[in-house]
Amino acid sequence: MMSGGSYEQDTDDSSLRVSQVVKGEMSAKTTYQRSAKGPVSISECTADGKCIILENTGRKEEFLGGWSIKRNIDGMDKANFTLDKNFTIRPAGKVKIFSAGQLPGNSGPYDIEANVASWGIGANITTSLINPSGDSRATHNQRTMYSS
Repeated sequence: MMSGGSYEQDTDDSSLRVSQVVKGEMSAKTTYQRSAKGPVSISECTADGKCIILENTGRKEEFLGGWSIKRNIDGMDKANFTLDKNFTIRPAGKVKIFSAGQLPGNSGPYDIEANVASWGIGANITTSLINPSGDSRATHNQRTMYSS
């Protein structure tokens, strides 16, 4: 007890915090599904949200000027990036689109840096390639299920 003062004890139950540590294992299973209407697809989205890779499986250069990449994470629209008006992807080529500040020093000549802080991470992610008319031309779905 302190001398010269008073001492109060908060007995309100709402201030009680309980922490519990559970030892065990948790596993995660991630599935990917891709679709494309045409030769350009979203071939990969890195798990860390740093990069999205577009691939042209066709035999001719594809013009994607003004197309957008939209990303929905766990039901919320998170990232939206519009490709340059002169953007093309070469035949049988890939383009890596890095989030801001993630373009490595040894990047390829076709790699670009987007003006998005991160493509984002989550359990349920849908990445779409949208043409200027608003039509989805390619999608990449990632679903992660956790179990213990």
